[in-house]
Amino acid sequence: MTRPHATGDNMSAQAADDGGFRLWERVLPLFTTVEYQLDRTLQRRHDITLASLMALGAVAGAHPEPVTVGAVARRLGVAVSSASRVLAQLERAGRVNRGSWPGDRRISGIHLTQAGHDLWEQARPTLDCALDAAFNVLAFDERYAHVVARLCRGTD
Repeated sequence: MTRPHATGDNMSAQAADDGGFRLWERVLPLFTTVEYQLDRTLQRRHDITLASLMALGAVAGAHPEPVTVGAVARRLGVAVSSASRVLAQLERAGRVNRGSWPGDRRISGIHLTQAGHDLWEQARPTLDCALDAAFNVLAFDERYAHVVARLCRGTD
């Protein structure tokens, strides 16, 4: 028989007792909520999805050096095919360029375009502010306060 969900003051103590599983169980809806809000905000303000902005950020992080599709996939924690699809969308939008990797023409090197750089510089503060606001709100939600506290400790 499974235990009932914890509620109120009892929840944080039970989540700590159950370790990683309970934390993961709480992170999933938290992640979904934050991801949805970020995606809507970024699309409304900058006409870019969260996935595309994160991929753009991975390319911007290596700028001015090229980055491989595999490196973007590892940075985002997604499959290479998923990273490749997002990068293809960014390429069609003129935000990145693909070229041959120096020394190995079988590998594509992804470069940031000026339009991609400009979009990254404009959208990054929006992303940071939206994340801060989401975590501030969720820090006072009894369902997520302990998760947010753990996440914030990991970034300090």
